[in-house]
Amino acid sequence: MSYVSVKGTDIYYEGTIGKTVPIIFVHGAGGSSQRWPEQLLTLNGHYNTVALDLPGHGKSGGNLLSSISDMAEFIADFAGSLSQGDFILVGHSMGGAIAQELALQHPKKVRGLILIGTGAKLRVSRELLATLGAGRIPFRNADYLFGSATPKHKRDAFLREMNEVSPAVYLADFNACNEFDRLQAIKEIKVPCLIVVGDEDVMTPVKSSQFLQDNLVNSQLRIIKGTGHLCMLEKPAEVTEIIESFLASSLI
Repeated sequence: MSYVSVKGTDIYYEGTIGKTVPIIFVHGAGGSSQRWPEQLLTLNGHYNTVALDLPGHGKSGGNLLSSISDMAEFIADFAGSLSQGDFILVGHSMGGAIAQELALQHPKKVRGLILIGTGAKLRVSRELLATLGAGRIPFRNADYLFGSATPKHKRDAFLREMNEVSPAVYLADFNACNEFDRLQAIKEIKVPCLIVVGDEDVMTPVKSSQFLQDNLVNSQLRIIKGTGHLCMLEKPAEVTEIIESFLASSLI
């Protein structure tokens, strides 16, 4: 286990810290560093890769953060605590929103973005927020997160993991997502961007990624067939290969 203190809070991370440009993986709502097993396994040894648990998530201490902006500032502080300069951000869903926000707030710190299953605006239903606000976990199945080809045992395992997370964590994250809106501002992001989305993603559908591609001036879009919102877990080898190709051709 690896921990680093960020402004007095012990933050858990997995990966390697080296002398090359770090690649920081940021999970989505209710998630943790465990969203990136294949990517860390494959890329470690070739790159300086780190996946963290945001405050109040997974094995990290600290209080939950209330906005995407606060989370972006936290990632900047986290990178600084690892004694790093500029870095590459990989973000899934809420993590992708954090990555966009950080690139806008600290453009000189961000060398490139890899945005997976995300958008420039992330709406959350009032019903879901109300259920979580009442302290109830509303998830009956995880089918909506996966593509049609994903086997049932994988969906069921992910559902069990989801239901182990406190409603308070989901509520804080989803409230932050619901308030996130960078539809206009993302045109200011100039760094190379890779956008990845599953063709069956109903949470952040392909049109959200196409909007990103249309408005990020230095971007490319890759659509992963047969996957949903968790394409990096559903087809990890394919997603990792796309990431490696982007890193080699555009960033490192």
